Amino acid sequence: MLTVLLLVATAIPLLPLAHGIARVGDFPRQQFLGLALALLAAAPLFAEFTVGWLLILLSIIATALTHARLILPFTPLARNQSVGFDPQHDNGDRFRLVAANVKMSNEKREAFRREIEQADPDILVLMEIDESWHEALRPLTRRYRHVVSKPQDNSYGILLASRLEIAETTVACLLTDGVPSVITTVKTPSGLCFRLYAIHPEPPVPHRGSEGRDGETALVALRVREETTPVIVTGDLNDVAWSRTTRRFRRVSRLLDPRIGRMVFSTFDARLPLLRWPLDHLFHSAEFRLVAMRRLRPRGSDHFPVAFDLALCREPKAEATPEPASAEDLERALRLVREAATREETPIGSDWEK
Repeated sequence: MLTVLLLVATAIPLLPLAHGIARVGDFPRQQFLGLALALLAAAPLFAEFTVGWLLILLSIIATALTHARLILPFTPLARNQSVGFDPQHDNGDRFRLVAANVKMSNEKREAFRREIEQADPDILVLMEIDESWHEALRPLTRRYRHVVSKPQDNSYGILLASRLEIAETTVACLLTDGVPSVITTVKTPSGLCFRLYAIHPEPPVPHRGSEGRDGETALVALRVREETTPVIVTGDLNDVAWSRTTRRFRRVSRLLDPRIGRMVFSTFDARLPLLRWPLDHLFHSAEFRLVAMRRLRPRGSDHFPVAFDLALCREPKAEATPEPASAEDLERALRLVREAATREETPIGSDWEK
């Protein structure tokens, strides 16, 4: 019975369905892999060498291989995508970006603020900001030359603070009313510019479609594809690094994932060590070099804040690039955008943190 449940849970997320019941299954692939390996280790204890037993054994092996194939790119066994910064050869502008979902109901606001102050980012992106969080963070945000915020009480408020110059800034709900994103142009001290997309789409839930999330990330990927300057996309995407939708996002946007070839970098749920997934992301174009990436302490949030030290260089460079987007990828992305644009639903989880 356990094997059958594992097979079903493995197969459903592979279906091209924009529905939470399929997309939620993408998340626990590390846990499913661990369960499959445990069943394989226990198999000799129940060996019968019948046709049925062999079929079960082969099914468990196939399940383990399915999960391992998706997780393997996020280990040192794979080739890096992002190039590491080499101070001897790379001439670029370095900066630190921190992105964090504060968890709107989190009452440890002073501790959270001190954690971010200690990290001392040049660019700060915060999600789930409401008015009370906005006020509590003023001692932090007043240190920044530029602050753009859209506090909301529905768990989708967003704030961007930057010491670097920003321009052409928009705060807009891309596809779902009540779910804002921040898009801006950042200028470094030497005059290099890049586009920054800070997004926080809806999470998938088993009882509703995932068109909002999938459509928003597809729309951002299509917009990024048309950008002529370097680009960073960051935020709590409510999706895992190895999902069908994230892999399509990388192909369509042509952005690099610094976790590939390095680590899984799980960021949610900070409260549950055995149930963690990589939901908080940063993708970048090939003009950026990775100096370092790390998690900060959650300080009451259910997400670990993520800190990325990057260098923006004039020449693009990548150790490996995403697969090129197929015509099917582009058509699927456009279809997801159209489907999301026609919805008339309140954002998922608007009352979760109240």
